[in-house]
Amino acid sequence: MDEEKNTHREIFWVKDENRNVNLQDIRWFEEMLTFDTLREAEEWVMSDAYNKVGGRQFDGYLTSDPKLAFVLVYNLTRLKTLGRASFNNIYADEKEKDGQTLFMVWVS
Repeated sequence: MDEEKNTHREIFWVKDENRNVNLQDIRWFEEMLTFDTLREAEEWVMSDAYNKVGGRQFDGYLTSDPKLAFVLVYNLTRLKTLGRASFNNIYADEKEKDGQTLFMVWVS
């Protein structure tokens, strides 16, 4: 079995760690919808954001619903694992803006 085909890399950032990416340079797809269930969030993400971010129309996804961010990270990781991704890395983080937590997912 070829081990290179069955490996993946995960990158986690500590909040205070320096980043080599400028978040201002990312083309963000912003969506402020919220859903009650993870299943609803998955249906929505897979019909829209997954194709826009995974297909490289946008580099990142910005949402106020953690379920949407979770589903997107999961499905982008799945795409990468299957070897069908046009990106190398998947990142996720959160930030506070105007008293609201925003969840960010982006690829490079």
